[in-house]
Amino acid sequence: MCSVFQFKKQTFRPGREVTAQSRRGIVRYVWAGFARNESLDWWLQKGGVLLDLPIDRFAERSDQTGHLVWDDVPDHLVLRGLLDVQSGKPLLKVVTRAASLEELGRFQHPRMPLLAEPLFELLPEGMSGTSEEHPQGELF
Repeated sequence: MCSVFQFKKQTFRPGREVTAQSRRGIVRYVWAGFARNESLDWWLQKGGVLLDLPIDRFAERSDQTGHLVWDDVPDHLVLRGLLDVQSGKPLLKVVTRAASLEELGRFQHPRMPLLAEPLFELLPEGMSGTSEEHPQGELF
């Protein structure tokens, strides 16, 4: 699922604001849950919007020990996010997929975050990409 992730030493957790890349540029929304990759078509039909979440590493919480198990993410991959607009207030969901047998053994959790090639070009540092509510941060 992804209990927590980091980008440039900043930690992101459910319930807190997350910085993402969209076709409009850099946006920020509250991380409000998860969306299964297997149901992604349904989410998109309901108006969901795919996002790229920059990521350096993530952690899953082991179902057996309760401890976080960390893994680094290759530079060319992002965490796939989904903007859920059904409730009136846009909420960010992290897209998950079923864990492989190897991942299940290592992370001791049945769901993993969906890591993928970016959909959007990263804005160069210093360019002004903004969300409707917040100016660009220093993450990029």
